[in-house]
Amino acid sequence: MAELDEGPCAHCGGTGFVILEHEGARRARPCGCRRAPRSGRTEIQEFLESARIPRRYHECEFENFAAYGPHQLSLQGAKTWAGRFAEEYPLNDRGLLLIGPPGVGKTHLAVATLRRLGVEKGVPCLFCDVQDLLRQLQATFDRQSGMSELELLQPVLQSEVALLDDLGGRQFSPWVEETLSHIVTTRYNEGRSTLVTTNYQDDASAGRGTTLKERIGPRVYSRLHEMCHLVKVEAQDFRQTIKRADHHLGPGIERPKESR
Repeated sequence: MAELDEGPCAHCGGTGFVILEHEGARRARPCGCRRAPRSGRTEIQEFLESARIPRRYHECEFENFAAYGPHQLSLQGAKTWAGRFAEEYPLNDRGLLLIGPPGVGKTHLAVATLRRLGVEKGVPCLFCDVQDLLRQLQATFDRQSGMSELELLQPVLQSEVALLDDLGGRQFSPWVEETLSHIVTTRYNEGRSTLVTTNYQDDASAGRGTTLKERIGPRVYSRLHEMCHLVKVEAQDFRQTIKRADHHLGPGIERPKESR
């Protein structure tokens, strides 16, 4: 005998979240019908692995993101944007486009956002290294590769929240633009939130060379601005700062962990 379809949850209407209001602010909390991972170490590790977050970034959290130096306000502002997105999700499905030079903490903040969503709200998330994905897709042109283009793309297209890390790192070509356009447009049309990090600037006014639009093409650039909040992260390269500091460390003094 076939099981009866009980329909969507009466509390959340099938969305998986209950909207609460407190002092004029609206917040989304996981409904009882949507199991959120517990805070135990095993459950967190399972989330990190299922989200394909590289081991290098397993310890990235909002709590250990350091807003330092003369650009403290910019770093704190970016952290606030990321934290607000995680707190308010899914009330606003518009993602984040984190723009800034290498080593300023963009990936740290993006992974911390995924972690907060996955651990506290039970949101399925995915970390995608864009350069690695493009290399794997090109490998499918060889029929002996064993993987199809559809198999590689489906997780990126279907994950509720996806991080596209290091966008623009691949030299622009019509194929790159077409592939990226397919990914971002599909996610946009399906109402799925996307986080993006890039080392390329939004415009050429700062005199920093190639712009993001030139690296990914005008179609993808325009769509990203429509589906994401632009967050500029201005600071010195954390990795270079640590290397310089190493020359001044005395015996027995530990250097901070690199997670930028």
